[in-house]
Amino acid sequence: MLNWDSYEGFLLALCIWREARGHGYNGMFAVACSVRNRVLRPAWWGRSYAECITKKWQYSSVAAPGDPQLIRFPARQTDEGFDIAILAANDAISGKPSPVDGADSYYDDSIPAPKWATPGTFVGKLGRLNFHDLDNDYERQ
Repeated sequence: MLNWDSYEGFLLALCIWREARGHGYNGMFAVACSVRNRVLRPAWWGRSYAECITKKWQYSSVAAPGDPQLIRFPARQTDEGFDIAILAANDAISGKPSPVDGADSYYDDSIPAPKWATPGTFVGKLGRLNFHDLDNDYERQ
């Protein structure tokens, strides 16, 4: 079980808390699975949770210069949303099936669709989050 002492687990929980807080467990878990899918398919985006999360411009709340989320941290004793993020991170790392098979990327409806978000890579939508499988790998076969 992840806890505050697990570096990659904490980093994943922080990332999904920043990226998907307000989307509940399902949104946070789906974002965590997008990171897991990158770890399982090492490429230009990295080989570990830490590398994939901190790759510049990928998960903007952690690695995009100027993103306002870069300075946001959960309050250890009072942020129930972070407890949900820890649970979602733990479930992703332990291999719980993803609600959006194959997704390795996503964007929120609050921004215009990125150029990489094409109909051929779309794998699902949860709330305002649009999930894509950019490497079109085995997960959707």
